[in-house]
Amino acid sequence: MADVPPAIHARILQAVRDAQADVVALRDATTPKTGYMGFELGERNLAECHAAMSRERDDARIVTMLRTAAGAIALFGGGDVAPAVERTRAKFRAIVQDLEPKVSI
Repeated sequence: MADVPPAIHARILQAVRDAQADVVALRDATTPKTGYMGFELGERNLAECHAAMSRERDDARIVTMLRTAAGAIALFGGGDVAPAVERTRAKFRAIVQDLEPKVSI
């Protein structure tokens, strides 16, 4: 299996960090209802995603991780965090589309 070039890998990691920053900025601009956990779940999921992807170089595995992350964030994507989740899912889908032609499974 092929490795993701360092520049593309850096772009992927930056997209995850941007998504984390988007969730934090939206949380800071919002007054969530008591007990709402969407922001915390989003931050935790994206932090774990970043940690896992930072150790991975295989392009097929990274595509799988991005797909899984996009699905996972959709699970908590309702409520106040929804705009950040939709932007994140769109970013991840675009990266997957860029990588998929290069992935031979």
